[in-house]
Amino acid sequence: MKAVFADNISLSYGGKQVLHNLSLTINREEFFIIIGPNGAGKSTLLKALTATEKINAGSISLFGRPQNGYSRREMAQLAALVPQGLDTNFPFRVADTVLMGRSPHLGLLGIEQEEDYQIARQAMQVTDTAQLADRTLDQLSGGERQRVIIARAICQQPSILFLDEPTAALDLAHQVRIMDLLENLRRERKITICMISHDINLAAMYADRLLLMKDGRVVATGNPDQVLEEKLLEESYGCRLLIDKNPVSGTRRVLPLPAKFTDTAGKSRKKMR
Repeated sequence: MKAVFADNISLSYGGKQVLHNLSLTINREEFFIIIGPNGAGKSTLLKALTATEKINAGSISLFGRPQNGYSRREMAQLAALVPQGLDTNFPFRVADTVLMGRSPHLGLLGIEQEEDYQIARQAMQVTDTAQLADRTLDQLSGGERQRVIIARAICQQPSILFLDEPTAALDLAHQVRIMDLLENLRRERKITICMISHDINLAAMYADRLLLMKDGRVVATGNPDQVLEEKLLEESYGCRLLIDKNPVSGTRRVLPLPAKFTDTAGKSRKKMR
């Protein structure tokens, strides 16, 4: 059974079609990363998969059940979304923010029980945010806030976690910590990970499979070696690229070629076979 199956989905905003007959599958416990240039429709696709936006055509199934067969509460129990650019500059305590993730599981009165507090504490321990519990979100760094929002998502106890550029605007150390955290969640908690990333090299090192998008369509899908092909990437991103091999991970490494180097590099650059 697949975690996600989208079949020929289309979605339009105000008469403009953003997704065009797009199909994809995401396997259970897979680290699935969506890449592509700005305006490719990546965030719209994520909204469609999480039922945040309604598709105009096609169908989406989650864990073998049609998406429209889930109630909003059931969907929140099954899938958690970490959106891009979430405003966290408000004075909520970290502990209270993480506990909000229990909302889909609470009874009619919406009162947390000891089990809910225990799940929240565990989520903070997993994300290394327990020491921040009494601080407010507006007192945290970007990396700390991102881990808190992920902790809130974990608190939902989802089967699949959707993230829209979770490493954007973070420094190198925090990027790696977030990606390592997601990989640990996938491996230890058996959570399926589906995320958008603009960092192709990070994506290459962590993804089981990549999906490359452009103009609301799938350009390619497969393992990183299959998708990170020079011609596919240059046509999708509209720039010259150098693709070689990461000496540590053995995965493909993609470097943009500035115009001032293109004339000479274009003649001598090496392509990984």
